[in-house]
Amino acid sequence: MGIGMDAYEQMGRELFEKSQGAPILLIGMGGVGGRIVAQIDKMLAKDSPRRDKVAILAIDTNVKDLRKLREQGIETIQISDERLVRQYLKDHPQYMSWFPNNIFLNNRGMLEGAGQIRAISRLAALAAEEEGKFRPIEEAVRKIAAVTGSGLKENIMTMVVGSICGGTGAGMFIQIPFYVKKIIQKVLAIPNVMVRGMFLGPDIMAPIQPGDLNRQAVYVNAYACLKELNAFYLLQRRDASSSLLRMEYYDYGENEDLEAEVMESRQMYQAIAKDLSSKGVAVLDEEIPEEVQEEYLKRNGTIPYDHLFLFDSSFNGGTIGQKQLAEVERMIASMAYVHLLTDVGENALSVEDNFILSTIGSNGMARFGSAGLCKIIYPGEQIMQYCSMRWITELVDSYWMRIDKRFEEELILAREEQAMNPRIQLPGIIERYQEIFLEETSGEHASMASLYAQVFMQSDDGTDFSLADRFLEQIEEMIEDATSKESLQRLGESCMDISIDQWIQSPEAARQGVATNKQSIRNYRAAVMKVIDDTKYSLPNQMIPATLSAMIQMSDRDSCISQILGRVHPIAARYLLYAILEQTAARAREANEDCFGLELDLISKADYDISGKNPGLPIEAILGKRMNRKQMRQVLEVYEDASGRTAANLTAYLSAQLRANVYETLQKRLEKLCDLYRRFFNVLESSTEDLRRQIRELKTMGRQSSVGEQYICCSESCLETLYERFALMCQNTGAELPQESARMILRNIYGEMELELKKNNMEDRRREDMAYNNRMRTIFNQAVAEVMQQKAREQASSVVEISIYDAFALEMQTELGIVREHDRDRYDAMLDAWIKSKVSAAMTMAQPWIGICNTVGATTMSVYLAMHPDNAVRMDNTPSVEATAARYLKERTTPQGHAVTVLIHDNFRQNELICYKARYNLLIENLDKFKREGEAHRYYEQRINRIGQLPGTSRESEIITVINPHLNKYWCEEGFLPSIYPSQRIVDEKNNMRAFFYALTLEKPCCVRLKNTKGKISWWFLRGMDTIRVKAAGVPIGSSYADLYEAMKFNRDMKYTLLYYGKNHLHRIKAQSMQDQLEQEIYTQPIIADMIQQEKEPDDENMLDIFEKMSRSMESAQFNRLLEGLAQFIREYCEYMFDKDEVKVIYACRNIRNAIATFSKLYQRSKQEKLTYREEHLLSVFLELYEEDDMADSNAGLSKVLYDTDDPDAEAAVAKDEPGEKIFTDDYDDLA
Repeated sequence: MGIGMDAYEQMGRELFEKSQGAPILLIGMGGVGGRIVAQIDKMLAKDSPRRDKVAILAIDTNVKDLRKLREQGIETIQISDERLVRQYLKDHPQYMSWFPNNIFLNNRGMLEGAGQIRAISRLAALAAEEEGKFRPIEEAVRKIAAVTGSGLKENIMTMVVGSICGGTGAGMFIQIPFYVKKIIQKVLAIPNVMVRGMFLGPDIMAPIQPGDLNRQAVYVNAYACLKELNAFYLLQRRDASSSLLRMEYYDYGENEDLEAEVMESRQMYQAIAKDLSSKGVAVLDEEIPEEVQEEYLKRNGTIPYDHLFLFDSSFNGGTIGQKQLAEVERMIASMAYVHLLTDVGENALSVEDNFILSTIGSNGMARFGSAGLCKIIYPGEQIMQYCSMRWITELVDSYWMRIDKRFEEELILAREEQAMNPRIQLPGIIERYQEIFLEETSGEHASMASLYAQVFMQSDDGTDFSLADRFLEQIEEMIEDATSKESLQRLGESCMDISIDQWIQSPEAARQGVATNKQSIRNYRAAVMKVIDDTKYSLPNQMIPATLSAMIQMSDRDSCISQILGRVHPIAARYLLYAILEQTAARAREANEDCFGLELDLISKADYDISGKNPGLPIEAILGKRMNRKQMRQVLEVYEDASGRTAANLTAYLSAQLRANVYETLQKRLEKLCDLYRRFFNVLESSTEDLRRQIRELKTMGRQSSVGEQYICCSESCLETLYERFALMCQNTGAELPQESARMILRNIYGEMELELKKNNMEDRRREDMAYNNRMRTIFNQAVAEVMQQKAREQASSVVEISIYDAFALEMQTELGIVREHDRDRYDAMLDAWIKSKVSAAMTMAQPWIGICNTVGATTMSVYLAMHPDNAVRMDNTPSVEATAARYLKERTTPQGHAVTVLIHDNFRQNELICYKARYNLLIENLDKFKREGEAHRYYEQRINRIGQLPGTSRESEIITVINPHLNKYWCEEGFLPSIYPSQRIVDEKNNMRAFFYALTLEKPCCVRLKNTKGKISWWFLRGMDTIRVKAAGVPIGSSYADLYEAMKFNRDMKYTLLYYGKNHLHRIKAQSMQDQLEQEIYTQPIIADMIQQEKEPDDENMLDIFEKMSRSMESAQFNRLLEGLAQFIREYCEYMFDKDEVKVIYACRNIRNAIATFSKLYQRSKQEKLTYREEHLLSVFLELYEEDDMADSNAGLSKVLYDTDDPDAEAAVAKDEPGEKIFTDDYDDLA
């Protein structure tokens, strides 16, 4: 438990301790819900001690979205089916009883997703459950139960998140919580389970819709969800088993009439509730009585959500503005995380349990709420990125690019001079780069001196020599080794094995000696050529391999160039490459010059004709002629000279040609490497431009903070101050690039060289340029930027990684220019005021995201200030709640009187202060976005009135406008889902009564009559030429008057048509009557005459006789309300006819009453026989109508009776005189 449990927090300690560390089941429904739980999963560290106690699942139809979640490690459930809707319904005909009748839906594929049609989501969920796809929910419950142990089974915390606006999540809005309750009850063997909900409202989802019709559908679905939820909440007050609401996994229970128990529980709870509302705190002074808890749990099974958090884009005192949905989802995830998985949650959940239990005192209806969060964030990570990126860009500009920039400046000047003097030579990059490098690195105070040490070493005699020289020496040594092989030397020596003295012994000996020598020359030549061919590539491949794989394979050899380039900074590597290239090119030219003019066949070209008689003859021909020994010696001496010079030339050729070939090959590869390194450095500028763009974005982080976030210490002046300190700490880090980075750059550049060498044409090169630049940028980011950023972080972390308190202090110092050393008392006072003003502003921003009506009474709110212990004030080396509160808060209560709970725990981040508010105890009618005048109600009513009509087009957005938004095609009727407004429920009951009276008294073209059809008597609605059988939930109703009255709330169209025709009928009667004749004519007017039935047909029945029949089957309370409704109907009729002349109204009402009674069969029988108690009581009550004094108030009679309803919220609405509809309203016009 976090620090913060001082005196005022001891309230609810027991529940707090129970909830601490409780297992959590978090379910995201639909796309929104899936993304929110994914964010929460990321916030919950993988090594968190609570990780094993948290199960996260996502349910959706979208395959791509679910795949992303699975890749993140989140358990997913895809609800869909490969069949068309009509095919699935054909296989499951039982679902046709509730699925909307719509040809467009029937031909829809269930794999297409719900598409804002909630009933499809419900159907898809059933298909998924049937296939066992919901098994992960049970497995998750079992897993966290096993980890937690049996001691905490009763406190499993379940939260469902999503949106009530779409199709998938909104379609499972009622279904899934019931399913989860069933599973947890089954797995953990506990009787009752609490499920909480957290859902986005329509104001957040509407702006992202593609068109007006989709936008309206968002409001319609949201309204439908809450209306359904409200209907289930209303079931808490009566026997749920008699409810017409049916939903999968719903436990109807066997709640008897618990009114007496409810009253007793309310009395027990009264003291607690009073203290709760007066303090406005988030906890209770004493435990909820056990009896109250038991009472709550009796009713718990009949409701989907025990508490529901709703979030709107605008609310009392503020708005989140036009934010991207992803940003809103991230913030909702933050609130859910704080609420569930931090010390705020540990406290808030126990408080929430108390509030949920307390709803028994508000008839179980005050279950709505919301939350608001504002984090005061010191964005240390972003600031670290800003400082390190800026340091890298400046390092690249001032260090990496220094030589290139100097060269570019010189080149520009040289070009300008050359324009005036063509004899001016432009500087070459090869020579000039080396010169500038030595200038910048030589000397004791050179800014790049460390690079000199990487390139140059000291010889034994104290002179410096470079790695380039050593590399070139190695090349020469390898060439020397290749040309001085013993076998090759023996072949060369054999060419010199000439013995003229022996050869002149005979012509035959001479010819044999020459032949042997020629063969030796040929052998030597072949060997020379073979050495050249074998070595001209093998030797360069050892020094500068042609492929990356070969380079990696030879990288551990001293002769390989990776031995020097992979160990030095890329700047030094370029210097070495240019130095080696310069020498290599020179040596290649020198070797080619040495090869020039070397004759490799002087023997055949020698002139052996000593006599001058046989010019051009080969030596063999000359030796075949007769000659003396002296002549022979002369000929052989010529041959010996030619042979010796040929052998010498072959030796010289071997050395020169091999060197030429090797150096030319190396030169070609070096040129590629130099060019690639140069291009790599050219790419640095565009790479740093990317960094500069990020720096510019980070520079505005304070202005771009997300909703619910308040950044501190990130103004431009604060960032500049922090960067100056950061750069100072990193000033000696410039040249220290790790060898691994140098090797990474070398390997990547080598790979590019391999590609370059394989390119066949210019088109290949042009096509690859852009790809090369992108690859080089990646190399820079990986090998340089990231590495140097990490080094900078390590070097200067102490500058940026500061506490919230230090960040506040730095911000104030920078913004106000105040230094503590100048005036400590003034500084401390100003810092105290600065911090408290920031926290106060954050508290104001942390308003719960819910708009409530101004008429709402005081609601309860929990307010928290939470932080890491590092940000708390310590007393005796222990974080102190009181001292911390004194540092950060102006007052311990908000301006609205809510106490602020300070929580200190290490599960909060060090760089954040969290201001969190949770609002509770809201009734649905308190929600501003769902008031009668709002968009949600208006669009909902428009949709209900269009159900079943043909859409304007076949576009999906048009089709939606005629589809029932509810989970059951009949739930648009009041009999299933009463109005969410208590005062409207009274009006609806009055309208049902009015419509019933009109149904019995109106004549064609609009009335309701009994008809005998095939021997069955049933009610039929006659409207114009249409005759429609009266049904309720698709089933024909019974033939009694009570059945007809009950049917009014299941036949919206019939009811409003009757009201419309009834209103017009009254208008017509009044317009046709003379005012002075009304008193006499009113009894003969059709409606009143039908009630009296003075001249009745055999089948006609008097209104009192009708009521007598109804009293036999109706509940007494309902019958009494209907009887009072009749009295009210007659009175309002008379008020309209007599323009509210009270004397005439009362007189007419009493006379109509008397006439109805007089001509009733009941009254006639009372004169002839003794009535039953029920009949006598009815006649007595009827004759007492309009005799009470309070009838002067036209609403008093019905209101008085309705006070005795089973709807206490409606009673309260009447008591507050909330406006309701009068009988003569224009609202029926459109509805009819």
